Formats: sequence, structure tokens, C-alpha cells
Amino acid sequence: MVLSTIENQLKVAQAVIRIARLFNKAKGLDTAIEKMMNEFIDLACADEGSIQLLRPASLTTRFTLIRKETNSNQLLDKQLNDFLSGCVLKEKQAVITHDLSALLNMKKLPERYLDVHSILAAPLQSDEEIIGVVNLIRYRKNGGFTPTDLQIVAHLSRQIGEFIDYAEIREKLFEENKQLKINLQDRFSLHGIIGSSPAMKDVFELLERIIPTDARVVIEGESGTGKELIAKCIHYAGPRSDGPFVAVDCGALPPNLLESELFGYVKGAFTGAMRDRTGLLEEANLGTLFLDEFTNMRPETQAKLLRVIQEEEVRPLGSNQVKKLDVRIIVAASSNLREQVSAGKIRSDLFYRLNVVSVCVPPLRNRQQDIPVLTRSFLKRFASKHVKSLSDISPKSLQILEKYSWPGNIRELENVIERAVVMAHFDETILMPQHLADDLDANQVYLPIKLLSPTGSLQILLADYERSLLETTLQKWNWNQSAAAQELKISEAVMRYKIKRLGLKKPVTP
Repeated sequence: MVLSTIENQLKVAQAVIRIARLFNKAKGLDTAIEKMMNEFIDLACADEGSIQLLRPASLTTRFTLIRKETNSNQLLDKQLNDFLSGCVLKEKQAVITHDLSALLNMKKLPERYLDVHSILAAPLQSDEEIIGVVNLIRYRKNGGFTPTDLQIVAHLSRQIGEFIDYAEIREKLFEENKQLKINLQDRFSLHGIIGSSPAMKDVFELLERIIPTDARVVIEGESGTGKELIAKCIHYAGPRSDGPFVAVDCGALPPNLLESELFGYVKGAFTGAMRDRTGLLEEANLGTLFLDEFTNMRPETQAKLLRVIQEEEVRPLGSNQVKKLDVRIIVAASSNLREQVSAGKIRSDLFYRLNVVSVCVPPLRNRQQDIPVLTRSFLKRFASKHVKSLSDISPKSLQILEKYSWPGNIRELENVIERAVVMAHFDETILMPQHLADDLDANQVYLPIKLLSPTGSLQILLADYERSLLETTLQKWNWNQSAAAQELKISEAVMRYKIKRLGLKKPVTP
């Protein structure tokens, strides 16, 4: 079919150019299709138009309807659209008619279609495959479609089929890429580490600088604050994300077993070594080795680790052969590493090799603003896991959680919420105080002032209260001065000064 005049050819060419531009600019396929339908309606002088995109392989369709006069009744309903699309697919070519009753094989038209005077339907094709159908109608008062209208619509349909095909592919790729990013972020990215408190914002800003690099990192923070999650974030969002992430809990393994696990061994290296064993350092090659509770590593093992870092090679136990390594090492500890160095428990040369960048993860009591969002995140996850209807938490329950000191930090909060979800009935939608553990206040610090002398001066009473406060807090944190100082919101230097001034001493363990 050849367009009859140059004027019509120009009309189609101009419409194709406009449609190509809008597909390039449109953020979504639906927006582009809506504007494209207006082009069809204007070119054919139609009163209503629709497009159905067909994807038999996925059994999905996209349907868009445009009415020229928004105040008019919709005559091109879904039933008529489906019928017209079926006719085009059957004939594999455009259809035009002024007799809808004959097309529908009806002696009498339904009343809703009485004002439909003329119909034009054309296939949208890409690589000879029909990917959709354009349906157009005119009302009786406006006359019928002409053969020229059919030519214009048919030519335009053939020209733009590939635009739609490519737009669908692009939209699908964008959506898949978006979903992949969301999945990765939910696992081990900054967005997976929940928090908007000032303390966490400082951590995020530091991580944004660390992640693109290959520097060794020391992570300090109390147990349960999410140190391993931080390490995974650094690995999976960094330059070594394609390599392995190997985590080792140095506190969970006996010292001799930790050494053989790290460095590996050959058959016969010691009693019970019945075969060669690849060490975790070698398994982490081209990736990241995360050493949690690093302070439990004995001095001999520390010396060997220092050599691995310096020489970038490892020698399995009982072997004379060395193996080259390229490993990023991240270590974590619940206690202050500098204090451990001063106490001689950690080699200073190893510490300064490892401590290229230091990240301090704040305890949950210092980021109370994050408790609501953390709670709702855990609630959503565990409600889905345990198939419960819980979708939100009551203000009173949040108040209880925010007042608690959380000695177990985020891990404890996570366990509390899971227990609450498990204890709730299946039809309950709001997490209430009765769902929470009865002992949430058990670890709070209650400090009554010890009145040594009821008639004592204010200075004496305040000094006595300060002593009680410091002693109770230090005992709570097993005399970890850093943790106690953080809870009392004073610096470690002030903490040391007060301990010395008041003559406080750690109790001797028998």
C-alpha cells in the first residue's frame, strides 16, 4: 500500500519524527504511548482511540485509551477493543468498516454502540511480528473513515512498531537493574544499614570515603552493634565485590585452631592433620578477610599475620612453600584496641598496620532516634517470616523500646521484636506493650543517692552520687572505660580523670 499523495507522506514522516522524540524523552512507556495515541487520533481525525500491546509469551497486555472529547461517553470499551484486536490478529492486516453490526455478526447493535459510525484498526509490527493493535472510532455525527485515513494509520503503525519494542525492552532492563540495586542495597549497602541519627550520619559519611578504596579498616563497637554488617557493606560496595568475603570469629575458636584455620596446613603438619587444608587467608584471596573479635588472637598468631600483611604471602603450617596473596583485611573488636595495645595484648606494629582507617559504630543507646525505623524494619521482616498480620507498632510500645538501655544493642532489639511477633495472635495488626518482654527494664541503671550523712553538705552528696554513678556504669560495662564514657556522654579523658580523682579501682576477680 503506497500513500497517495506527497502531503500524506509528509504527515506520516512528521508524526514518526515526533513519536521518535517523545519515546527518547519519556521516562516511562505508558507516558510515551499516551502521547503517541494522540498522534493517531489527530492524523485520522478520530474521536476515540486505544492501543493494546500484546505479549503472548508473558501473557500480559498494556491497554491505553484516549478520548478526544473528555466529556463524552466512552464507546470504545474493553469488550469492543478486545474484539477489534482479535479481528486484526486473525486477518493480520488493518481493518476498516462503517457497519459495526456486520463486523460483530449481530442483527441489532447493543445500545451502547449505536453512536459508533466508523471503525479503523491497524496492527503494530516489529520484525514482522504483531506486537500490538491500534483501534480508532468515529461518532455518527462526524462521518466515516476514508481509504486515505486507512493508508495513513497503516503506514504510521508499521513505522513505529520498533520504537515500542525497544522502549519495552529498555523499560524492562531499567526495572531489572533497579531491582538488582535494591536487592544489593537491602543486603550490604549503606541503605541496608538503617539509621538517620547524627551518630550514624557520621558513620555513613566515613564509609562513603572508605568504600571506593582498598584500605585496611578497624571497626570498633560493642557487641551487637552491626560490625560485621559494616564490613560486608565495605566489601560488597567496594572494588573487591566480585571476590569472596570470608568472616572469622576469633573469639569462637581455640587459639591453636584459629592459627591453622587462618594459614592452612599440609598433611602431617601436626597430629590429626590427615590431609592438606587451604587456609582462610588463601580462600579470601582477591577478596576480603574479616577478623571479628580480633583481640582474642594470641601473640604468635599476630606475628604471623603481620608477616602476611608485610610480605603479601602466606605459608601453610608444616610447609616450606609460600603462596602470594592479595587480601583486604578488616578487623573488628568490642573493646578499645588502643587500650589493648597499651596493655600488651595486641602488637603495636600489627595494630598500626591494620589501623589505616578506623570506624566506631555507636551503641544503640546513643542513637535512640533510629529505634522506630529499626523496629518497623524488623517488624516487617518477622511478620512476613512468621506469617503474622502485624503491620505497625503502638506509640506506647515505641516509648518502652526508646527508654530501654539496650545492652545487647541492635541484636537484642532484633530478638525482642521477633519474640513479640511470635507471641502475637495471627489477626493482630498492631504490636502492643503486652507483646514485649516483661524484663525490658531489667538492665536499666537505677542510681539512688547514697546519703552517707543525712545532714551532709550538697558538695558531699553530689560527690557521693557521682561515685555511685561511675561505679555502677563501669561495673555494667565490665570496666570498659570507653563504653562507660559513651553512656555517660563524657570523653574517655574525663572518665580517666574522675576514676583517678575518686580513687575507683576495678574489683579483683578471684
